[in-house]
Formats: sequence, C-alpha cells, structure tokens
Amino acid sequence: MVTTARTHTPQRPLRRTRHSDDGGESPFIWREALWGLDWLSLRLSPVYLGLGVPHGDGSPVILVPGFLTTDAYLVEMYFWLRRVGYSPFLSGIGVNADCIQTLTQRLEKTAEAAHAETGKPVRIIGHSLGGLLARRLSLRRPDIVSQLISLGAPIQSLEAHPAIMAAARFVGERVDHRRGREARTYGACLSDTCECFTPGDEVHCPPPSVHHAALYSRDDGVIDWRNCLEPEPSLNHEVGGTHIGLVFNARAYRIVAELLAQASDRSGRRAA
Repeated sequence: MVTTARTHTPQRPLRRTRHSDDGGESPFIWREALWGLDWLSLRLSPVYLGLGVPHGDGSPVILVPGFLTTDAYLVEMYFWLRRVGYSPFLSGIGVNADCIQTLTQRLEKTAEAAHAETGKPVRIIGHSLGGLLARRLSLRRPDIVSQLISLGAPIQSLEAHPAIMAAARFVGERVDHRRGREARTYGACLSDTCECFTPGDEVHCPPPSVHHAALYSRDDGVIDWRNCLEPEPSLNHEVGGTHIGLVFNARAYRIVAELLAQASDRSGRRAA
C-alpha cells in the first residue's frame, strides 16, 4: 500500500521572541549540574520498569538528541520504550552539530527506514534542538510521521543560554568554513538568520494529522521555558527538573507514555 502525503495549509509561523531582551532573565545554566538527580529519581521510580503506565502497540518511535550530543545519551529512553511496547529507533544523525537542513535530511532517512521496516507511521521524540529537527521533519513528511513530542525544544525561538548560543555560532562558522561559504547573505549556520530558515520554511505548527505536544521545565537552565511552549496551551506539559534531565525525568516518561497511548487510540478510532 502506497501512502501519500496529506496536504495542509501551514499555520502562521511561531513568534521568534527573545525573552532575555524584553525584560526576562536568561536561564540559570548552573542548575544543569543537578541533572543526576533526575536520573536517580527515574531509576527509583516504578515508571522505569514500565509499571503504572500504558503500554504500546509496537509503533516505531525515533529519538533525536540535542545540540552537541549524540544518540548515546538517549539509550535509557530507548530501552524504556522497548520495555513498554514500542519499537524504538535512534536518530542516526551523528553529532547534532551541523547544518539544520543536513541534519533534517539524515533524520528523514532514518524515518523512512523505520517506516519501511515496521509498516507503521513513525512517532518522534526530540530533545532540545532535536525537537526542532523533529518538528521540521513532521512538516516535511506528514505522510510517514504521525506524532511529535518535544522535550525542552526551542519551539518559539531559536534561542538558548548565551554560552550555548556562543557554541552554536562557533559550530556554525566551522560548518560554513568547511563548505567554503565564507561570504553569505544571511548569518552563520545554526544562527537565527541561518539560510536554512528561508521564507515560508519557518517552524510552523504541524498539520492536524500529526499529534504533537511539548514537555518543559521552569527550572530549565539552557532554554527559557517560555520558548518551549506550543501556541495551544492544552498541548503543554510541565514536568520540572533540568534541561539535560528531561531525557531521564520520571514524570516526563509517564507523560510520554500517556501521549503515545492517546495518539494510538485516536489513530485507531480514525482507522475504524
């Protein structure tokens, strides 16, 4: 059976606000040193063993790492997803420190392979910048993506703590230099004016066929939590904890299990 992409009218692009410029405070990055407490609480929680949460239907779920990281730190969630009845896949994008367009193309190949292997639409869980990549793919390929869950992702604005933004500029300049693009009309890759963000290609809301939700923490030390919110309030879920720890957060795991199950139920009703 050949699946065709469903067309939709893109919604208005999300605001690219910078809260640190309008009276808000930059995130307190020192909080991230406490991420180990999130990991410890997960290991002590029955959720880690798959107890007390709805189990899955074998659907493929792709995990996408954040900026400057690889799939390696997502192995806890990978094996947990397997325990609760899903078919997890790592992103296969390598180090998340390249052109956003290039990374999205790599993620698309993984999604196509997972879809072909399982015969089911894929779900994507993206952490931090990985959530932005996942969102772009859900817009690009709604024919194979059925759900998007963002964990502390920069939905409202491609902004983060000044130290992270400095690292992004450095990486972006290295990417440009490697590709010989010294003279550019726009800013460096991975910046807010990157050529990857061409007119009409901003981070729109996914189409109705893609279930989506965002998890965030007001204690996030990397991204202003307000930038991690979906425009629709009912799609946002506060979990607490650190930014790094969102991938080890017991409350986040419980909510992820519930969101995956709810999307399965709605998809099943539509099919029926």
